[in-house]
Amino acid sequence: MLAGYTFETKNIIEIVAAFAVWALLCAFFVRKKSFKMLLLFSAVLFLYVGIDILDKLFGVPLAKDMALLVSIFMIVAMVIVYQTDFKVLFFDLAKGPDRSGVPDDTLSDEEMRLSVDEIIKACQTMSKARTGALIVLAPTSVPAHILETGINLGALVSSPVLESIFNNRSPIHDGAVIIKGNRILAAGCFLPLSETQSVSKTLGTRHRAGIGITEESDMLTIIISEETGIISVAQRGELHRYVTPDRLRDILHKTLRISQLTKHRSL
Repeated sequence: MLAGYTFETKNIIEIVAAFAVWALLCAFFVRKKSFKMLLLFSAVLFLYVGIDILDKLFGVPLAKDMALLVSIFMIVAMVIVYQTDFKVLFFDLAKGPDRSGVPDDTLSDEEMRLSVDEIIKACQTMSKARTGALIVLAPTSVPAHILETGINLGALVSSPVLESIFNNRSPIHDGAVIIKGNRILAAGCFLPLSETQSVSKTLGTRHRAGIGITEESDMLTIIISEETGIISVAQRGELHRYVTPDRLRDILHKTLRISQLTKHRSL
């Protein structure tokens, strides 16, 4: 007992709840690599808990009300800044039937291989012409909120179609193309931007969008720079630049689990 205050079971529950909230914050911000935000939210959380304890011991209601207002402000700010992440979270929780078209396992390796060849052909052409492009490949499902930002196509993957979409005169050339299997599901889609501080300041919105979608999913993105024609690949939040066509083919075959052709047949 301290100053007439009795330590009860409910206080243990409150402490456990506070540490549970802190653990969730740690998991979220570490995943986002936002360590400064983690320190800021941790400080606000422990400040509120400390003032709450002081209020129970000595009665400081004004300080507690002020701490509560600061906490509410931080929560609202977090929801605004990380609204895309919460959209993805709630989509995963309420996920319905897969809207991303025909599953990849219904396609043969030959069909997938032809699709990859068409993508690489388009990338080579656009790279030489310095045509900016953002191509997203989905090994599994595609979040509905991403598809809804663009125009549904359902077209067969081909080099001419991809090149026409990213032509500077096309009204949807600034958005991303979403590909699953051998189909272009949508074009002109908007992607969440990466908030990782490690991304070079010389890279623009297209590269940040290409990285951002891979931080929240198993998707792979191909980015072609409009300024330099450099082909880059983003996967699992990491960007690899100066990717050659042969290297790109290997990456796509591995990601899409396409078996390699046998180079030598037995007689």
